[in-house]
This record gives sequence, C-alpha cells and structure tokens, in this order.
Amino acid sequence: MTPKNLITMKTTQLIALHITEVFKGGNWSDVNIKDTLQDVSWKEATTVTKASYNTIAALLHHVSFYNEVVLKRISGINPRIDEINGFDVPAIKNEFDWEDLKERSIYSANQLAEAVIKFPEDRLFELTITGHSTYYKMLHGVAEHAHYHLGQIVLLKKLIRQAVPHVAISNSL
Repeated sequence: MTPKNLITMKTTQLIALHITEVFKGGNWSDVNIKDTLQDVSWKEATTVTKASYNTIAALLHHVSFYNEVVLKRISGINPRIDEINGFDVPAIKNEFDWEDLKERSIYSANQLAEAVIKFPEDRLFELTITGHSTYYKMLHGVAEHAHYHLGQIVLLKKLIRQAVPHVAISNSL
C-alpha cells in the first residue's frame, strides 16, 4: 500500500488494514501472526514453558476469541465474557487441529476487518455497547491486543526452541 493510497482511505478502512496486517503482514513491526506460526509444530504450539502457563495455541485462540467479541460488539451484541476469557483452547492433538486453529484465527481477523470496513464512520466516536470506550478506541485496541500477544508468541517460540537440544551441523571445507 502506497502512502498516496492510504491518504484516500476512510478511517474504517485504515483500521481494518491495521487489524489484518498484524495477522497477515505489512504492519509497522514487520512481524505478523501468520508468518510467525508458519513453522511452529502442533507440539510446540501446545508446549507449556516455565515462562507462562499459556501456550502458543492458547494465546492464538484468545486473540481470535477477542476478534469475535469485537465483531459482536460492533454488531450491537454484548457477549458475556467468563473468567476463562478466551483461553479455553480446544484440544490440539495433531497437526490438523493446529492448522485448523491457525486458519480460524486468520478467518476471525478477516471477518472482523470486513465488518469494520462496513461500520459507519460517523459512529466511530460513540460509546460502544459496553459504555467503556468508543468504537474507535475498541477497534484500535483489538489490533493492539493482537500485537501484544504476538510478542508473547514470539518469545514463547524462542524459549521452546532454545529448550530443545539441536544437532549442530558443521560445514567444514
């Protein structure tokens, strides 16, 4: 996207872009969920470390859960959020389950972005259905939330891979 294209976009389009970029790339940090998880196995995704009781899979599920919460809120529905708070990731027993979770995550971001684009611009600064913030802040917040947990995912991935002994390959001439 060129700066000229960005100037002509509506605010809702820019917010939607911000949401999808953290999932699929092109954001300011040059790190995104899809690429970060591309080489993560289902066993790595379900590994609990000493650093956190949350797994990579649980964090990804939680981020998707909040995409769905925000989607409902901009549709006028205020879903009940229990104490599990979207960390109730379904059991990941194999690579298929893991791939499914990753696809559902991208799907949740796409669905939310599509709804944001359709959201009336003149309502962005109204209070949300919860009354805690404006739609503008909530929509930026969901992208910031994804960035925050992406950082955790990146750190967990590094920790998990450091804990596993690797065979050094020598390229002697």
